[in-house]
Amino acid sequence: MTEVLKKPNTANNNDIEASVDIDFSRYFNLLLESKYLITSITAVFAVMGIIFGLLTTPIYKADALIQVEKKSSGVPGLGDLNNFLANESNDTATELALLKSRKVIGYGVDKLKLDIAASPLYFPIFGKTMARRHSGKEFNSPWYASLLGEHYSWGGEKINVAQFKVLPGYLGTSFTLFYKGNNQYSVFSGDKKLFSGELNKVAQNSDQSIQLLVTDLVAKPGKAFVISKQYREDIIASLIGRIQTAEKGKGTGVLSLTLEGENPNLIKKIINVVSQGFLLQNAQRQSVAVEKSIDFLNTELPKIDVKQITAEDELNQFRLANESVDLSMETERVLEQFVAIDTELHELSFLEVDISQRYTKEHPKYLSLIDKQQSLQKQKNNLNNSFIALPETQQQILRMARDVEVNQQIYLTLLNKVQELNVIKASTVSNIRIIDTAVVGRSPIKPKKSLIVMIITLVGAFLAVVLVILKESFHRGVTNQQEFDEAGLTVYATIPLSEEHLKRKQKIKLREKVKKNIPNTQRYGLLAEINPSDLAIESIRSLRTSLHFAMLEAKNNVVMIAGASSEVGKSFIASNLATVVAQTGQKVLIIDGDMRKGYLHEIFNKTLKNGLSDLLIGNVEMSQCIKESGIENLDIIVRGKVPPNPSELLMSQGFIQLIAHAYQHYNLVIIDTPPILAVTDGAIIGNQAGTVLMLARYEKSALKEIITAVNRFNINGVEVRGVIFNAVEKRASDYNYYQYGYDYK
Repeated sequence: MTEVLKKPNTANNNDIEASVDIDFSRYFNLLLESKYLITSITAVFAVMGIIFGLLTTPIYKADALIQVEKKSSGVPGLGDLNNFLANESNDTATELALLKSRKVIGYGVDKLKLDIAASPLYFPIFGKTMARRHSGKEFNSPWYASLLGEHYSWGGEKINVAQFKVLPGYLGTSFTLFYKGNNQYSVFSGDKKLFSGELNKVAQNSDQSIQLLVTDLVAKPGKAFVISKQYREDIIASLIGRIQTAEKGKGTGVLSLTLEGENPNLIKKIINVVSQGFLLQNAQRQSVAVEKSIDFLNTELPKIDVKQITAEDELNQFRLANESVDLSMETERVLEQFVAIDTELHELSFLEVDISQRYTKEHPKYLSLIDKQQSLQKQKNNLNNSFIALPETQQQILRMARDVEVNQQIYLTLLNKVQELNVIKASTVSNIRIIDTAVVGRSPIKPKKSLIVMIITLVGAFLAVVLVILKESFHRGVTNQQEFDEAGLTVYATIPLSEEHLKRKQKIKLREKVKKNIPNTQRYGLLAEINPSDLAIESIRSLRTSLHFAMLEAKNNVVMIAGASSEVGKSFIASNLATVVAQTGQKVLIIDGDMRKGYLHEIFNKTLKNGLSDLLIGNVEMSQCIKESGIENLDIIVRGKVPPNPSELLMSQGFIQLIAHAYQHYNLVIIDTPPILAVTDGAIIGNQAGTVLMLARYEKSALKEIITAVNRFNINGVEVRGVIFNAVEKRASDYNYYQYGYDYK
C-alpha cells in the first residue's frame, strides 16, 4: 500500500500543477456564491462615488469668439506705393500666439487684480461644498457649526480686497483676516497679530511692508478670511495654461477663447477682459505705424521748406540779374516732366527709409523698389540730355525752376500726407472684432456626477469580482474531493460543516476574550450529544461504517486520527466518532495523544490530572489514568500536564504497554494526535495503530500538504488508509461533488 501511494502522489501532483484549464462555469458559480461580498463592496464604492460627486467642485466654462480681419500693411498714406509693403496673407497663427501672450493676459490680471486672493475660511473637505449649495440672503448656519469652530464660513460670506501691497518676501504668504464687527478687522500671520484695520481705509503694519484696503466685507463677527498676494507671473502663467484658443475652421480668421473654472462670474470676466486687452493691443500696433510715419514726415517737412525757400530766392535773383528771362513752351513741358520724376523719386526715398527697417536689401520688395528708382533716374538722365542744346541761360533757369517746382510739389504732398495721417491716427480701427462676448452655461460642464457614480460603482464591482477570483486562484486549500481521488488517496468520509458547532466555538472564543478562565462545563461539549441529528454527526456515523470494513485487515483495533497541520478538526472528529461508536454498545477508549496542546479534556469536561504524560512518566498507574467520560461505554485518557519530552515518552515501553492493554480490553481505541508536519509524535503513535486516517479540512488543507504528510508517514513505516474530508461546505463552484459523499438535502 505504501508503494501504491507514493507513485500516484508525485505524478498526479505534477498533473495538477501543469493544468491551466479555466472552468468558466466554476468561476460563474463562485461569483454567485460571493454575491453578498460583491454587492457589499459595490455598494461601498457607490456610496463613495455619491460622496465624491457631492464634494467635487463643479467646473463651468466661459467662451467667446473673436474675428481677425485681413489687413494690408506699410506706410499709411503713401497711396499705391504701399503695394511694396502689402502682406500676402493674414497670419492667424500669429494672432493666436499674441492672444495668449503675457502682455494680453497680464492686462487681464492687472485689470481684475487676479494676483490678490481673498476668500472666506471654509471647513476642510465639505465646508466649501456646504457654502456652494447655500442660497439666499441669510448666512448659512448649520447646527454643527459651533462644534467645528465659529470662525468657519458656511455660506453667504463675502470679501473684496481693492488694494493689497506687500514686499517681495511676503508674496505667496497666506494671512488670516478676522472680522470683529462694526467695520473693524484684524490681520494675523499664523498666531501673530500684524495689524488692525477698518473697511474702506488703507491699513498697514508697523514697518509698512503690508498695505491693505478692504472695501467690502459681509459676514458675522468672528468669521475668518484667507488673503494672500500671489506672484503676478505665476497667475499669468496659470491663465496661459488654462485659457484655450483655437481657430474655428481653417482660414476663417475666427478665434475661439475658452476658460474653465469653479467661479462662473470670474471666468466670464477674465475672458471678456482678455478679449478687450487683445483688441487694445492690436489697435496700438496699428497706430504705432501711423505715428512713425507722421514723425518721419514732420522731420522731413522743415528740410523741404528750407530747400523750397532757397530755390525760390536763387530763381528770383537769377531773373533779376538776367532781366526776367522766360521759358519757352518746349522748356515748360520738359520742366513738368522733371518735376513729376523728381517728386516720385523723393517719395520712393521716403518709402525706402521705412522698407529698409522691415527687409534686407536682398528681399524681393526691396529689389523692386530699387529697380523703380533706377528706372526713374534713367528717365531723368534722358531729360537732362534733351535740353543740352538750349542756351546756357535757358538751361540755368530751367534747373532753378525745376528745383522750385519739385520742392513745392514735395512740400505740398508731404503736408497733405501729414494731415491725412493725423486723420488716420484719430480714426485708427483695429482689425480685431469681438463677435461674441463671454457667456457661461447654466450647468457645470464637469464633473458629470451620474457618470462618476456609475464609473466608481463599476470599478467597485470589478474590484470585488477580481478580489473573489484572486482569492480563489491563490487559495491552496482543497475544495473538491476529486483532487484526492486524482492524487490516489481514498476518501473514507465527507463531513459537512456543522453550523451549530461553529457558532458554539465562536461564542466560546468571544467569551474567552472577555473572561479567560471559563469553567469546563461551559466549554465546547460534544455535538453528538447536543444535536445527534446534525448532518455532521450523520456523516460521522457513515464514517463509523466505513471504518468497520477498513479495520478488518488491520493488525489491531487502534485507530489514529492524524492531520498535516493544526486546526483541521482532529479532536472534533475523534471525540464524536468515539461517541457514535460507543452509542452502538461497543466499548471505546479515546486517548489524547497530543501532550502539547490537546484539548479533549475540555470537550469531555475533565481536568488534566492523571493524564497520558503522567502515566508515561510513571507518576500514576494505568487504572488511575483511564477515566469515565460520562458517556456510556466510552472511557478517556486526557493528555496530562505538558512534559518537556513528549516524543521520547511516546517511544517508551510504557506507551507500547498502554496500547497493548487498550486494544485487549476495548472494542475500539481512538487516538487523537498532533500534526505530523509540526512534530514527529504522529509517526511514533502510528507505528502502534492498526488504522491511520488523515484528516483534511475544506479550504484550509492544501493538497501538497496532505501528500507531504502521507509521504512523511510512509517514510516512517506508517500506512495511511485514507482521508477524512472535514468541514465541507456545499458550494456551486465545487462541481457539485456531493454526489461522491453524503447527500444531506
